[in-house]
Amino acid sequence: MTTEVWSRVVSSSVVPVVIISACGLLCLTFYNRLSYIISRLRGFQRERLQIQEEYARRCLTAQPDPFAGDRHRRLLDMLELQTARVTRQARLVRLTLYCLLGTIACLTACSLATGLSVLLPGAKYPAMALFVTGMLLLLAAVVPAILDMRLALEPIELESRFVSRLEDEFEKGANDPAGGPPEDSDRSPTG
Repeated sequence: MTTEVWSRVVSSSVVPVVIISACGLLCLTFYNRLSYIISRLRGFQRERLQIQEEYARRCLTAQPDPFAGDRHRRLLDMLELQTARVTRQARLVRLTLYCLLGTIACLTACSLATGLSVLLPGAKYPAMALFVTGMLLLLAAVVPAILDMRLALEPIELESRFVSRLEDEFEKGANDPAGGPPEDSDRSPTG
């Protein structure tokens, strides 16, 4: 193979490499995001166990307090709800990564086929199909990434509303002469 032919092979296979590089950077970002989400989920699980253990100890050492029992149950419900929502985000990030990795695979094969098309003209057809497939996968990666961004603040907003309600109830309970929790028909963590 002459130097000129080799130069054409390399030149024709470089175009997809730029997109592969960009996808690699996106993958790094989303792998880091997935790692953070997994750490957060593990934190939720540790917190749930801690609350359960604390409540069990309290029940064994003292007379059960209905207000404390209700509060523990509501905290556990809130953590379970947050776990479900953050798990949904993790699945979206995973789907984004699948699409990005599929893009890299298609464009790598496209790059090889494009280079071979200099020697084997028929290789340009698989190269085109692989390029289009890679671009469609890249476009598909954007959809779950957007959905993840849309949901990113939801768990903290949910937690903020829940904590605000607990603070309000605590203040009302502290001002109640009977010392009990306020009567509230909606004890749902989502309401």
